[in-house]
Amino acid sequence: MIHFQETVRYIIHFLSSLPEAESAPVYYGDIETAPIDTKIVIVPAYSNFEITALPETPFKKIDDTPILFGDPRIEKKDGRIILYADIIASSYFLLSRHEEVLKPDCRDQHGRFRAKDSIIFQSGYGNRPLVDEYGILLRKWLREVGVTVPEEKQGFSKIYLTHDVDAPFRFERFSTVCKQWIKNLLHYHYVSTPLKQYRHEQYDEFYTFPKIIKYDNGLKESLPDIPVQSIYFLISAGSFFNRKYYNFLSKKTSRLINTLSKSDAKLGLHVSYEAGVKPEKIAYEAERLRNKLGFDTLISRHHFLQWRESEDVVYMEQAGITDDFTLSYADSVGFRVGTCRPYRFINPRTKTVTNVVIHPLLIMECTLDRPAYMNLDYEDALAYCKVLIDQVYKHNGELVLLWHNTEFLGLNYQERLYKSVLEYIKGFN
Repeated sequence: MIHFQETVRYIIHFLSSLPEAESAPVYYGDIETAPIDTKIVIVPAYSNFEITALPETPFKKIDDTPILFGDPRIEKKDGRIILYADIIASSYFLLSRHEEVLKPDCRDQHGRFRAKDSIIFQSGYGNRPLVDEYGILLRKWLREVGVTVPEEKQGFSKIYLTHDVDAPFRFERFSTVCKQWIKNLLHYHYVSTPLKQYRHEQYDEFYTFPKIIKYDNGLKESLPDIPVQSIYFLISAGSFFNRKYYNFLSKKTSRLINTLSKSDAKLGLHVSYEAGVKPEKIAYEAERLRNKLGFDTLISRHHFLQWRESEDVVYMEQAGITDDFTLSYADSVGFRVGTCRPYRFINPRTKTVTNVVIHPLLIMECTLDRPAYMNLDYEDALAYCKVLIDQVYKHNGELVLLWHNTEFLGLNYQERLYKSVLEYIKGFN
């Protein structure tokens, strides 16, 4: 019960922007038990967030904002507002990913919950941060009863340009060079070998980091008043379908880390596919990266966005991870957790607020064009990215983008799209 009350206070604080110690104007509970100084009473649809069923569809609405639980009914009595739309449970449902607890069998071949199984995306609201909209409503009602709350701001509170380093080099090992030589000889009838790419990483086609640094720095220079941070997530151990990743301890990788550090980028842990399946392995991978980089704490993102179960956050906390950038769907871009603002993740099994801060991922590039996912052409992908970016700007949220280094192979679809997205963001200066 104590944990539940702490979680309620945190959600009220997150929605209202009032300090947690000053959340008294809002009471979540029955009208009869509300303290006398309460200004807004939100009547729970469920006791202690014991949500056992999915929200009914189509969703009911208040001011065109869908609510998941309760009724869109508002009463005004004796200078207070009584709200029967349970925006607290609705927020909890999205922020904690409680839906995935209710639907444990809805997973793709990689164990990931899909947007196509999300009731929010099925209802057509995946392109709106509903939790942030609840915040706007709550602050409006607080002003109506005379409570001073911060005014809404527009803009980007921060921009994260993130890059998952799944394969920094195409020709990292000499065996790969030999295989390519044989392939060239047998299939293309020439004896050229990628030996130059193997010996000098700057000639390797996957080594696109100087180009990425140039693009990212261009945005930073264009938006001097907005914090813009580049992040590269590195795989330190583990395997992918029994195939090893790159040699994390090699001289090549050390030179790459030095190059990225000099560019003023942050480095984080790319949790391996193997650790996504067996999250108890996260601690070993985190320690291995910490030893290499000399960090005390870590930020992270799961490879393949394969944070399978919400309760795996326990293993992340134990591994010393403070911030995570995983939460988005692989099969659709948009607002998986209903917000574009950082928040402390809520464990749906224990209903407790954890110490892991979530930075919701808005757009992963390969989600847009892959036939198994959204399958958008360039123009449609750019248009949809703009819709989502506009929402983040409207709610003064964090804009988190993900483009892999292996997608910058000349002015192809993805590199063109990245440049166009950055140009669009520059227009908000």
